[in-house]
Amino acid sequence: MKFRKDGRILKFMGVSLGVILIGIFILQFVQQIAIIGIILISCGLVGLMVGLRIASKPVNHFIEDERSVRINEKAGYNAYGIMTFVAVIIMLLGILNISPSLTPPHEFVKGVLLMWVIGLYTFLALKWYYNKTGE
Repeated sequence: MKFRKDGRILKFMGVSLGVILIGIFILQFVQQIAIIGIILISCGLVGLMVGLRIASKPVNHFIEDERSVRINEKAGYNAYGIMTFVAVIIMLLGILNISPSLTPPHEFVKGVLLMWVIGLYTFLALKWYYNKTGE
């Protein structure tokens, strides 16, 4: 497998390796905040895997055509509208106290997480739909 060695890939992978080293240093010498070291090591490993994946693709693989850009924009705008509508409904239910399970702060956090998941999957579904319809 052939890997690209341009400056952007090398910088990204260098930062990932640096984050791993900082995480190892924190984990080894500063035991009070060991969880931060574990988080940094895992983030660095994910960054390293992403960098290797991107380095294995040719440069022109990531250039989008005009149709793909338009599909992503349209799906993103509509997903934002749907997500905002869901947020307004959740806030309205929380203000009116119609449902006691939607009162802040604990249940509100679950609502925000649900809103994020709805927005993400709505974006993916609309992207697929607009790609199939040719808009």
